[in-house]
Amino acid sequence: MTTQLRMTGLVRASLTVAVLLVGSGCGLLDTNQPDIIDPVKLNTPEGARGKRIGAISDFAFANDGDGNFNTDSTDGIILSAGLLSDEFVYSGPNPSEQELDQRKVADNNATLLADYFYLHKARVSAEDAAALLQKYVPTASSESGVSEMLSLAGYTYIYFAEDFCSGVPYSSLQGGVVVFGPGLSRDSTLKIAIERFDSALAQPGVDATTTALAQVGRGRALLDLAQSGPDFATAAAAVAAVPTSFFYATEHTASIQRLQNGIWTLTTGLLWSVADNKGGSGLFYLAAGDPRVLADSTGDTGLDLITPQFTQLKYAAADASVDVADGLEARLIEAEAQLNTPDLAGMTATLNTLRGAFQPGFDTLAVPGSQAAATDLLFNERAFWLYATGHRLGDMRRLVRQYGRAVNSVFATGPYLKGSTYGPDVNLPIPIQENNNPLFLGCIDRNP
Repeated sequence: MTTQLRMTGLVRASLTVAVLLVGSGCGLLDTNQPDIIDPVKLNTPEGARGKRIGAISDFAFANDGDGNFNTDSTDGIILSAGLLSDEFVYSGPNPSEQELDQRKVADNNATLLADYFYLHKARVSAEDAAALLQKYVPTASSESGVSEMLSLAGYTYIYFAEDFCSGVPYSSLQGGVVVFGPGLSRDSTLKIAIERFDSALAQPGVDATTTALAQVGRGRALLDLAQSGPDFATAAAAVAAVPTSFFYATEHTASIQRLQNGIWTLTTGLLWSVADNKGGSGLFYLAAGDPRVLADSTGDTGLDLITPQFTQLKYAAADASVDVADGLEARLIEAEAQLNTPDLAGMTATLNTLRGAFQPGFDTLAVPGSQAAATDLLFNERAFWLYATGHRLGDMRRLVRQYGRAVNSVFATGPYLKGSTYGPDVNLPIPIQENNNPLFLGCIDRNP
């Protein structure tokens, strides 16, 4: 088992296995992980533990994508949301990813469907695994697997709320029959996420790692729901006990394409390039020269033969792990609560403490002279610290929804590099295939 303490600096020391190893149970890359489970054995302790491994794999697959280039693959929600946000530009030739990059996403988009399907699969897998562990593992009261599964389910609800329009339905399979769910608003979805995290924290087998995992998720969902200063304070209180050294990450391997880090695969494959002031409104991820967003210029274009290729170096190998939650995010949530007090000096001190702890030699930030400048600073720091971890699209939407910024001052606008202009999308539509659900009424709204 690897340690749950983050290493000093931006690049952790070489770890033989990335996190997603909780308690004494097996992790995704354990050599003795189960193969295909006999359906007869599913409703057994062995089957329940195997279901947990499958749920971990499904979550990593939906989150980070994979190394395959076939019909059973996905770009992963981090990369897809990163295209709609200002983190990445699409340097490949496929029209479905270009729609995401251009903010003109059709509801029959193939990339969208894969992201949506696999995110639901991860949700159902985690919830089913939690139920099976509770029922069939005699020592469930002393294991952390149930808490872990409930928390991973909670994160899938957060991703639906942050990345998709309001109106996502959550169907289930009961006794082999599909039970359709109605479309729910973003806020209703976030409240389900909080319920999952609360349930995770209430489990008798919860340990320090799974406690922190649920606490960070709970704080993130509360941050998404915040409408006033006290709401931000509630989010901060949810993460107050999380150690800054905590992290929980997906794990990957280079030996199996299905388990490779898809962010590495697709960016080094010249299909995604690091953005820089995307559409005249995005952050300067390249020009800033910030060590938190390292990129390699190939001196050439991507596979589209148009877009200059700058390949991200945050995930430098096929087996690189990807943080799902960490203590750094907990401190950033606390800093945002200080922003909304307002306590600009306290916020700046919190941000400077992070800079000193994780990247010695960083310039010290000065206290902003206005609330607007402080908001810029906080969200810039979040963008650089959390680059390519699936946070930025949600943050850009919050800048509009919670802080009153104009959409075109946050999202890319104007001429698009490959012709035409950027579109109006600020979130992902719900795929057209969901029309098979008689309770689905479409997007409730497409606003941030």
